[in-house]
Amino acid sequence: MFIQIAPRAKVYVTDTDVEFIRAHALESFRSDQLSPEDADRAKRLADKAVFVRKKLDTHMQYALNRKIKFVANDRKK
Repeated sequence: MFIQIAPRAKVYVTDTDVEFIRAHALESFRSDQLSPEDADRAKRLADKAVFVRKKLDTHMQYALNRKIKFVANDRKK
């Protein structure tokens, strides 16, 4: 599945990533609240601009980017 982050910018996310996004879409969360696998997934999605991150003293706080839109399966160009 693709997520549109800007008018002409789309990123590809897997089905497990979509489940993770929908599970954490309503409120912000910290990296110490996640398992190591989920913390790595949150970091990777933040690199793709799906999540925004804020560095705290010892951890990282993530929140969903409000400007993203889910796009149906599209051709990669």
